[in-house]
Amino acid sequence: MLLDTTTSIATPERVRFRHRVAGPGRRFAAWALDAFVQSMVLVALASIVGALGAVGLEGFGTGALLVTIFLLQWFYGSFFESVLAGQTPGKLALSLRVVTDSGAPARVPQLVLRNLLKGADFLPVLYGVGVLVMLFDERLRRIGDLVAGTVVVDETLGTMLGSAPIEPPVTDEERRGLPARVDLTRDELGVIEEFLRRRARMSDERANELAELLAPALTTASGVEAETPERVLVLAYARATGRDRVLEGPQ
Repeated sequence: MLLDTTTSIATPERVRFRHRVAGPGRRFAAWALDAFVQSMVLVALASIVGALGAVGLEGFGTGALLVTIFLLQWFYGSFFESVLAGQTPGKLALSLRVVTDSGAPARVPQLVLRNLLKGADFLPVLYGVGVLVMLFDERLRRIGDLVAGTVVVDETLGTMLGSAPIEPPVTDEERRGLPARVDLTRDELGVIEEFLRRRARMSDERANELAELLAPALTTASGVEAETPERVLVLAYARATGRDRVLEGPQ
C-alpha cells in the first residue's frame, strides 16, 4: 500500500507542481455523486415518459429513455470532463481533476478513452478490477487511466512549487540586462524555489550565505549578474521560468 501519494510534475515551462493523487475512497465518492446526478436525470425523464404515455406517446418516450440511459452510461464522464477541464460534477464537488501524466490538461480523445474503458474497470462489480489495478500503481491509476495516459489529482492538497515569490519584482532595467535565455537544471530550479519560499524566515546574513553557494557558478553558466548573490538567484529563476516578463507583487 502506498504511504505517500504525492506526485511531482514538471511542465515544459519549467514550472513544477506537486499534487496528491486521488485515492480509491475519494474517487468512489465522486463516482457516487455522479451516479446520483444520473439517477435524478433518469427519474425526471421517467416522469416525462409517464406523461407521454398518458397521451398515447409511450413508445416515443420509452425510446428516448433507453437512448438517455445509453448516453449517460458511456458518455456522461467524457462529456463533463471535456467541458469542465477534467472534472465531472462529482469530481468538481470533491476538488478532483483528470490531467495527463505530465500534468498538462487532458485532451478530449484521452478523456473519451478513459471513460470508455470504465467497462473493464467496473468488472466484476463496483470497479473491482479498477481498484485492484490502482493499488499496484504508484499514481493510483485504473486501467482507463493507464491506457489514456491520465491521472486523477486532488486539488485541495495541491501545491504549486513554481509559485515561489519574486521580491522585489524584476524591474525593467534588470530585465534589459538579462541574457536572452537562461536554462536551469531541474535541481537548480528546485534549490532556488526552496530558497525563495523560505527567504522570509531567514536573516539577511543567512540568506546571503546560502546564495553565495550557488550564485557564482550560476553567473558563470548563465551570464546573470546582479549586485548581490541573492539577486542573481532571483533574476536567473525569473528569466528561466518566464516570470521576469510579468509585474508581480507579494504572493
